[in-house]
Amino acid sequence: MNSIQAKKLSLPEIMSRLGYTPAKTLKGGNEVWYKSPFRVEKDASFVTSYLGGKWIWNDFGDSGGTVIDFVMRHENYTSVKQALVFLERMFQGYLFEKPTSRRVGEIPQKSPPDLFSFKQQGREVAPIAPEDKQLEFLKAHPISHPVIHQYLEQKRRIPKELADLYLVEVRYRNKGNGKEYFAFGIRNESGGYEIRAASSQYSFKSALNGRDITLIRGLSPARRAVNIFEGMTDFLSLLVMMNSRNLSGDSIILHSLSSFPKAAKVIRREDYQVIHTFLDNNRAGQQGTRQFMEEFPDTVLSQSDLFTPYADLNDALVANHIPDFCGNTKG
Repeated sequence: MNSIQAKKLSLPEIMSRLGYTPAKTLKGGNEVWYKSPFRVEKDASFVTSYLGGKWIWNDFGDSGGTVIDFVMRHENYTSVKQALVFLERMFQGYLFEKPTSRRVGEIPQKSPPDLFSFKQQGREVAPIAPEDKQLEFLKAHPISHPVIHQYLEQKRRIPKELADLYLVEVRYRNKGNGKEYFAFGIRNESGGYEIRAASSQYSFKSALNGRDITLIRGLSPARRAVNIFEGMTDFLSLLVMMNSRNLSGDSIILHSLSSFPKAAKVIRREDYQVIHTFLDNNRAGQQGTRQFMEEFPDTVLSQSDLFTPYADLNDALVANHIPDFCGNTKG
């Protein structure tokens, strides 16, 4: 993609794919207003207009420009080349097609298998099948689509560096409707993948090629301690809070509280002397904590109170509540 092509792209479509919803639309759709993506505000002051065969934007509390200028400002890029790469990844084979009502994460059926296309306005996500066997694993690879990074950074406060270190982009097919989708995920101990959709409006998550726990080895060679998390974003949230790329002790991500027997088996095998649980502050999470305490008495130290009143570690991180863990995760 070159600069001329980029400047002809629809800025409202880009805003939609980044998750922004218009506050009002005027002039037959040729003028669209948003709350500024660059600051928190009550009234919309960001407007994009279709003029002279291309979309331009003006932020009345700041500046304005072309599609390229917007991407550079939004992504904190310092070069036009970076912005062009971002846009090429976002649109890939669909630079000038009219947007359709595809679901978030859906791969268009008439495209080559490696092309991705999004329409975030509807924010639909492939519904979870009654059984995981209805979802067919296709491929896992490093995260490449900006929508996933945007979601993790803006909605979950998980930086790109950590996401790229632990997570992957997973492609799969729903056998029920024959459509292909993708999500972000993490590999589990059975060689399968635990996946989640990059959407804050829908909580779609599932497992491909078998559900299991994920064991992440810590930095300490002694491996005396283990940290227990319900989900992958909880684990990553603690790393952000600790300003670290890994924890001292090992970590087990359950992905589901029903994975307790598998986690218990690993705990016995590794003979951990200390178990730190970071389970959710809800009834199910509290029951899970009690289950660990009953199975491993005098070994479990619950850390859930440290992020009360928030439901989980990620909610606390998003709310900028950073507990003083004071070495609680050390082995």
